Amino acid sequence: MKFIQIRDEPIAPGGLVEWTPYVPGGLGAWHHDSRLTSHNHEQHLRAAFEYRVRTQREGGREAWLGLSIEFDEPLSIPAIRSVLTQWIDRHEVLRSHVVIKGTGLQRLTTDPGTVKLKMGRIGWFRESGPLVEQLGGAFDRATAPLHWPAYLFATVGRADSFTLLFAADHSLVDGYSLIMAQQELVSLYRAAREHRSANLPAVGSYVDFSAEERRQADQTGGDHPAVALWSEFLSTGAGDMPALLRSPHAGAENTDQEYLDETTIPQQSLWGVIADDETANRFTAICSEAGGTLTAGILAAFAMVHHEMTGDPDFRCVLPRHTRNDTQWLTALGWFVGVAPFWVDMSDSPTFDQAVTRSTAALKRGRQGAALPFLRVAELIGQRGEPRFVISFIGTRYAPGAGVADAGRAKVIRSHSYSPHEVYIWINRTPSGLRYSARFPRESPLRELGVDESSTDIPAAAALMPDASPFPPDAQACDIDPTLGPVHAYLHGFAELVRRLGDASTFSAAL
Repeated sequence: MKFIQIRDEPIAPGGLVEWTPYVPGGLGAWHHDSRLTSHNHEQHLRAAFEYRVRTQREGGREAWLGLSIEFDEPLSIPAIRSVLTQWIDRHEVLRSHVVIKGTGLQRLTTDPGTVKLKMGRIGWFRESGPLVEQLGGAFDRATAPLHWPAYLFATVGRADSFTLLFAADHSLVDGYSLIMAQQELVSLYRAAREHRSANLPAVGSYVDFSAEERRQADQTGGDHPAVALWSEFLSTGAGDMPALLRSPHAGAENTDQEYLDETTIPQQSLWGVIADDETANRFTAICSEAGGTLTAGILAAFAMVHHEMTGDPDFRCVLPRHTRNDTQWLTALGWFVGVAPFWVDMSDSPTFDQAVTRSTAALKRGRQGAALPFLRVAELIGQRGEPRFVISFIGTRYAPGAGVADAGRAKVIRSHSYSPHEVYIWINRTPSGLRYSARFPRESPLRELGVDESSTDIPAAAALMPDASPFPPDAQACDIDPTLGPVHAYLHGFAELVRRLGDASTFSAAL
């Protein structure tokens, strides 16, 4: 299943309709809700409020995630209206809103059955480009976290098919939510067209989860293992979060300019295929032979490429970890994400097998770091600053509808980001292989960042076979050109290492 920035891939033209949720009587008809707000959500709201104060722009910076689903039949207006209202009723997070009141927060919630949908016909688009720009702009405006609703639906209808799109502020959803949601929405639509119940399993409420997570976190003190682990991790990097590459200008502070950059310069993005299914299976076998999982192998490969490029004695990054620790949360919409520190010693230029062993140990140890929300840890240790270099891995092969989604029925979409510092890399194991997506600041020449030009070559540690398999064909995938900048070179080296290790494997699916 692809994970792309919305403007990175066309959408077939057609008639665009926006579906906007509303409650008769507005927020005044909602009831006060005493359930607490998660650390993630509160920090997100306060950052959006600060942005509004400083820029005099309503809402907040675009920080939405979404979903695009293709249906090979004409759009039924009654069916889609029924589907969307049922889905809002099913997921309480879509019927709850948090407002800032002085130094505190107030949650408001409305009951199932109270949210209606306003159908807005935008017009007919004959070309994909203007359609995608219209959708991107509408989602940017509609997902401001300080307002309700902070989400929007849209449909693009054609004679014999239609596309359903959904975008929501990050405080309401995470990537795993959307991977599971695509099958829910398809099932609801099929049931509505056939005038039957979808019989979806019961699902928990993220509002309940976040309240309990916040209660437990606020009662936790500095003796929690996560506090010691994060303190050690930060101390290895001069007290700061790791970056992809250490810039020679690091430490020079220009807050006003950084803020200007963050609000005006969109990040670049890359996405595509790292390896096909066969190569991914072979690489997984190599990881297993080294005593690790695919996750450990991916991180070990990144560590080797990083060491080859930079010569750094250790490899440091931040890993997202889901917090869906109970079956009731598995298909719930919400921001079920913690973060964990990850670092391995690379000072002796280890082999891949050795790097896998070290990554396995680091993953096991890092679980403690995600056991407490990082924002609570930051409060306890007086840490300022957010993750700047993040690597995420998720396996989606066994998610409902994963095969057809990966074949093109559905994709996860995201907004622009404007951070001048953050580098995010997502690796997904899908039914078709290994996919990647990345967002990062506009690239600078490698030499300006202290990286040798030769580092754009394939790392020597990866040169296991002279004739590795070529890049898998994917007409929509961006080519990884290592000459364009450090992130391009980083991803190029990683992809080549994974393929060469896979080609060196003796694994056979037939055995």
